[in-house]
Amino acid sequence: MPGVRPVHEQPRSAASGRVSGAKARWRRTAGAAALAAAGASVLLTSCAHPKAPDADPPRLPPASFAPALRQGLSAAVGVFGVGLEYSAAELQTPEVRRRVGAGRVADRIGAGFVISGAEGLIVTASHAVAGSQRIAVRLPDRRIVAATLVGEDEMADIALLRVPLVLPEPPPQGRSAALRPGDWVLAVGEPYGLNRSVVAGIVGGTDRHFAEDQELLFIQSDLALNPGNSGGPLLDGSGAIVGMNTRTVVGSEGSGGVSLSIPIEIVMQIVGELRDQGHVARPRLGAEFDDVAPFVALDARRAYASGARVGEVGPDSLAERIGLQAGDIIVGMNGRPIGHSGDLARALLAWRSVSGTTLTVFRGQAYLELRLQ
Repeated sequence: MPGVRPVHEQPRSAASGRVSGAKARWRRTAGAAALAAAGASVLLTSCAHPKAPDADPPRLPPASFAPALRQGLSAAVGVFGVGLEYSAAELQTPEVRRRVGAGRVADRIGAGFVISGAEGLIVTASHAVAGSQRIAVRLPDRRIVAATLVGEDEMADIALLRVPLVLPEPPPQGRSAALRPGDWVLAVGEPYGLNRSVVAGIVGGTDRHFAEDQELLFIQSDLALNPGNSGGPLLDGSGAIVGMNTRTVVGSEGSGGVSLSIPIEIVMQIVGELRDQGHVARPRLGAEFDDVAPFVALDARRAYASGARVGEVGPDSLAERIGLQAGDIIVGMNGRPIGHSGDLARALLAWRSVSGTTLTVFRGQAYLELRLQ
């Protein structure tokens, strides 16, 4: 779904309070978050109490993020899916460049970033180029070139593009696992066609999972993402790429504030499969799952809301073959404990062989082991 089209609705579970449908809406990279301000830190001491353990010293934001942005900007590109037929030569003409760059002809406006300069490979959001007859990329040096689609994973919203050029190699990637709630992050994109725009915000959480996304995880932030930010890089405070921006969550009254980015490790895993085979090769469970809601845990007489609760099971899916049922709580996969839905998502990302797959589930008041031969 393109970033400029209407949002779609996702139900919210009354028991869990999490986004699941009618009360909240997905919007592809369209948010209304404000830039978080840094507050003063007050240290309270008392002679009557033992000294508390030393906390990490507060990290104030820099006076400017411009130095950190240099490396991230060197890899960021604009991505345009055009509905009209343009040749590579036409894309170099001033009129076409002006119109495509301003978004007046482009059916899709998004962003992306270089992952291999030698191969001319660029990653972006799948919905940013969905259905495009032609794809144009605006490089960091402002050249506009035609790109071809190598492959895409629509479920993960990741597409791999190739341009017929040798590009400068991108900077080293960061580690999304090192992000902490409260850390500064930056986004580079093309919001509303505004070339290479930058916004800043803070991390709200990591390993966020939503039922319909199956094995996908997200970094949550309060970045103000808008149509045209889809597929652009998420940078940490040092300027290293730690994710790909993809969507925002919009409240029932249009309130925003929750933007979602795919961790760079997941992006690169999927990109590797697309580059080597043109499609995602790993097995897919074919069932929705989410965290166990508190009242579900109480009704099941479980002291902790641990595990991943199965929702809809797709027909003719591996989940159906293995015997999963809606309402099952998965607590283990192939000997790996599943404490929450994010654990199951990571287990599915590492899943390679269907044969011998085992799932440990809690159903009714009993634990069962399901095996796929």
